[in-house]
Amino acid sequence: MKGPDYLADLVFHHIGVATGSIAGSIAKYAELGFNASGVVSDPHQQAKICFVTKAGHPDIELIEPAGENSPVSNIINKVGTAPYHICYVTPVLDETITSLRKIGFRVITQPVEATAFDNRRISFLYHPDTGIIELLEATK
Repeated sequence: MKGPDYLADLVFHHIGVATGSIAGSIAKYAELGFNASGVVSDPHQQAKICFVTKAGHPDIELIEPAGENSPVSNIINKVGTAPYHICYVTPVLDETITSLRKIGFRVITQPVEATAFDNRRISFLYHPDTGIIELLEATK
């Protein structure tokens, strides 16, 4: 008997964009017709985070490093402002991570609570054929 297919239950949530200036990015996305949420600080990710949204378009998470030790600093230093991850919601975070590891994904960050998502847990994983993905726990 086949077990649950946790990967089939993934639901697209947002595209993550690293930026050196969250204020500058918010202003530019506003010119493109996007609306911005408030900016929140996330000590676990060492970043400032804001979502920009527009009806009929994917949500975009803007992430600005809150210090040189922020993982996002490396992206900014290498390529500047750029999309760097796609986020999926999963109803079962730990089991989904296990399933992804079985098909060759590497865990970049273990599950941690995220301020921007009402302290639901997130985890980042990497595969050379997909790049970085973020998993967001559906409920806390």
